[in-house]
Amino acid sequence: QVLGASADHGPARAGLMAAYRRQVELKGGPSLLDRAAAKTSRAAVAGLAGARQAGALVKACEAGLEKDPGDAWLASRLAEGLEGLDKPQEALAVWEHRLALDDRDAAALKAAAQLHYRLRQIDEAVEHLERARRADPHDPEVEKLRKHLAAEGTLASTRYETAASSRELVKDKDALRAAERSQRRHRTDEERAQDAAALRDTVATRPDDLDARRRLARALLAVGDDASLAEATEVVEAGLAGASADDGLLRLRGEVSLARARAGLAAAEAAGAAPEELEQLRAEVQGLELDELERRVRQGTADPALRLRLARALYRAGRTDPAIEHFQALVGDPRAEVEAHQGLGACFYRKGLYPLARRQFEQALEGAGGPGGGDRGKEICYHLGLVCERQGDTPEALSRYMEVYEVDIHYKDVARKIDELS
Repeated sequence: QVLGASADHGPARAGLMAAYRRQVELKGGPSLLDRAAAKTSRAAVAGLAGARQAGALVKACEAGLEKDPGDAWLASRLAEGLEGLDKPQEALAVWEHRLALDDRDAAALKAAAQLHYRLRQIDEAVEHLERARRADPHDPEVEKLRKHLAAEGTLASTRYETAASSRELVKDKDALRAAERSQRRHRTDEERAQDAAALRDTVATRPDDLDARRRLARALLAVGDDASLAEATEVVEAGLAGASADDGLLRLRGEVSLARARAGLAAAEAAGAAPEELEQLRAEVQGLELDELERRVRQGTADPALRLRLARALYRAGRTDPAIEHFQALVGDPRAEVEAHQGLGACFYRKGLYPLARRQFEQALEGAGGPGGGDRGKEICYHLGLVCERQGDTPEALSRYMEVYEVDIHYKDVARKIDELS
């Protein structure tokens, strides 16, 4: 209703996209009928795009995304349609929706950065481009945009556009140096400490500024020593006391807790702690990692990469049945299909269900392009050989090992296995 009554209402659009995600989550994910309906909407959108009917295009995209909010193509077309209707705030909300599904979505990060720039939100634009660079360090477009926006940020921070004289600019040389430091990839310990100090002052004067609080926690996390991590915990908990549902702070709580646990494990290893103590600390790290991944997946995100990380972490923790559940949820997603079949093969192999493991590894191998499909292809083919060995099918096991040997003579112990089985 708000979207119908307002010219460009970003929060309402963000709320609508979140509602789509939550609605599908409560159903256990998009059904086959939902995906079919979204596919029909895609066809309608493809026809409307050429006709430049932005209003109708937006409606068609909304209809498809309501059924399948994880459809990145429809989300892109919706954002483009909203820009065509001169609704940059709403378009930005749609790109943020894609980032809620996959926070490493380079296309969404670049598009959101450009919209932030259009809206004169330079700091936010630079932050999104930094994230895009981390997602793809070799993207020349990202580097070009970063340099452009860094210059914008430097001008703004030094009041260049409003300075009355060069003497006034000289007064801001410290700010200029700070702006230049903030854009460098590699920062010294001293610079990280300075970042934290500046943000600490900001939070002290504006304790309700959640963005400043999140930035301070990240800065303390970057410093990384025990005192900084302890302070980061306090900063995050104080923010959550007044905003318990803030996703950024919840993520930071998980990251800081995990960083503290890993630091404790590293210190114990360096001190030569007893094996029992080390095993307990490793279990703590593993548990915290699982808790955070499970929390993010419970939010209803359709991000297959996140769910895949959770499934793998569950497998490593020995929780095979929950891992199977998550791998099975991913086999129909082309973005994670090969990894899901491979994961299911590993789980069934561990449970001794060799016919099931063999079938899953065969499907994974086909999707990976055979043993010539890089390291993944060799790994899957090798494990398929192991399954065949366990089943007593020596000729098939030998055939699989030979396929690996053909592309990489030094892969694991494949040469020895061929000798033994021959």
